Amino acid sequence: MYFYTKDRTVCHILEDQETGKAPAPCGSKAGKLELMQFQAGKLTGHIVAERPGDIPLCKHCQKSGAFV
Repeated sequence: MYFYTKDRTVCHILEDQETGKAPAPCGSKAGKLELMQFQAGKLTGHIVAERPGDIPLCKHCQKSGAFV
């Protein structure tokens, strides 16, 4: 799972679906409203299963090695 910023400038790996955090060393968090909607099973535009090809992956998330 991935989440991206509202301005669509960078994409992060959603490592912890309970807290919405990206893996270390990044530690970014998905927006609270988007995370609540995602956990309730509602589709959200900012949390997606596949990384959007037009949005670069965060450099810190790349360093974590958690992506495929």
